[in-house]
Amino acid sequence: MAPLLAALGIGGLVFALAAQDSVANLFGGFTIFMDKPFKLRDRIKISGYDGTIKEVGIRSTRLVTLEGRTVTLPNKVFTGSPVENVSSEPTRKVVLNLGLTYDTDDKKIEQAMAILQKIVDNNEGIEEPPKIAFNQFGDFALNILFIYYIKKGADILGTQTAINLEILKQFNKSKLEFAFPSQTIFTKQI
Repeated sequence: MAPLLAALGIGGLVFALAAQDSVANLFGGFTIFMDKPFKLRDRIKISGYDGTIKEVGIRSTRLVTLEGRTVTLPNKVFTGSPVENVSSEPTRKVVLNLGLTYDTDDKKIEQAMAILQKIVDNNEGIEEPPKIAFNQFGDFALNILFIYYIKKGADILGTQTAINLEILKQFNKSKLEFAFPSQTIFTKQI
């Protein structure tokens, strides 16, 4: 009887070790259903993957990456890794650092900042007041920091394109020149 009990004990231990991943995946699935860190069609980032949730199962979850590939993740990944739910963001923050040439005077800097404010005021896809500041004397440019927020549900790329095109048009019209990396070399006659 003792050898039979020992064999059952060893067999039970082997079975428990083999089932450890399955139990961890079941617990992970339970955690997903209880905590609800995301729902179907939400875009998430986890463990180096960025994609949209396609299916949540008891043992695994499938997401479609931005490249269009389907990735199957064991549910235990969701209990031990941070999950970033991109779909839950209230707005999309866009940060631009616009560099103007060093021959731009203070009046032109103020004009540039007023243009940026007007562009945001005339765009319906923008939410919250923007942040606009003359923030830096850079190596090659006088920098204006421009931060704005795109509304949830708005066309992100379309809004960015509209804003950028309007900046280009208005700055060109006002003769505000964008800077680019350059050097001035002075030579001395000997």
